[in-house]
Amino acid sequence: MGVSYADKFISFEGALTDRDIKTLVSESRRDTILQTNYMPLDTATLQELNRRYFAKFRDATLRIYCSHDCDIKTVECMSAVRHLIVESSTEILNLDVLYELNNLRSLCIEAPKVSDKDFLKRLPSGIKSLDLNISSKAFDLKNLNRFIELEILSLHKCCKNLGVISELKQLQALKLHGITPESYAYINSLPKLKRLSISGGNAGDLSGLYGNEMITGLYLFRLAKFENLSVLAGLPNLRTAEIGQLTNVKNLPNLSESYIENLCFENMKGLLDFTSLEAAPHIKTVTETVCPTTLDVDTILPVLRNENLEKCAFYTSSDKRNKAISQAIEAHGKVCESNVYKVRRELFPDGWM
Repeated sequence: MGVSYADKFISFEGALTDRDIKTLVSESRRDTILQTNYMPLDTATLQELNRRYFAKFRDATLRIYCSHDCDIKTVECMSAVRHLIVESSTEILNLDVLYELNNLRSLCIEAPKVSDKDFLKRLPSGIKSLDLNISSKAFDLKNLNRFIELEILSLHKCCKNLGVISELKQLQALKLHGITPESYAYINSLPKLKRLSISGGNAGDLSGLYGNEMITGLYLFRLAKFENLSVLAGLPNLRTAEIGQLTNVKNLPNLSESYIENLCFENMKGLLDFTSLEAAPHIKTVTETVCPTTLDVDTILPVLRNENLEKCAFYTSSDKRNKAISQAIEAHGKVCESNVYKVRRELFPDGWM
């Protein structure tokens, strides 16, 4: 019924013609996301896409999403698909077809619940990236240890038997959304973990991570009970961090022995004390977007006085204040430039937060 193009996203609906598919192939790039929200899925179209598209573009992603029951029965013909996203606001039907897609390397499932209790037990074990956004508290993670090649794991809300994560020895990135474990100490059992993301939930104490020498990237966002950022000093090899919407944080820890190089803040309403950044010996870039209304040039002077700093940027709601801040940055011999994209690339190289 048609194809539309927007950057790396290609959307299609219903049955595609031979000409549609030829154009689609010619317009695609390596990281294209081919997506549809049209139900029912057309079998003949998926068969042709499998043969002529996904067999050629091995890094392309198939995304199927809808606001009602999502029936993926016809996906059973997509043997060449390596990257798959399925999203439904109600239920995913015929989920068992995924169990035969042995070429799957990354899978994202978003649904309120998964009715098949053996879901994790039956998925292809060669998956390297797994994103589970499943609201049901009954969903059990106990079979995650099957995925011995798993490198990236993203969990939203589901946390039953969360400790099984400690058995995933190839894991390099862990993203926890809306999950509050009793302790984060189990993460220290992951010998290859480099990037940790924690958002939502009621986490207020990350002391179980202190001393972890593997973590080099940290993302903390919207943690209502979080009151201090001592974790920035507690991770000895931390290089890059993004901190957002931690409303109770008022200052930064002593960073004089830290190896952190890139810091990005977003909407930190209570953070007006940057004193410790003046003595951070390896800091190269600092940025804050959506700064507190009272932040001014005097607030950021400790940052500007750091001799190792190369680039920084602070954005307030006042054009006049932004201009004054930019001038102060340049007057101190620094480049006024945001590090947001750089930080995001380092924390989320797969492109998914």
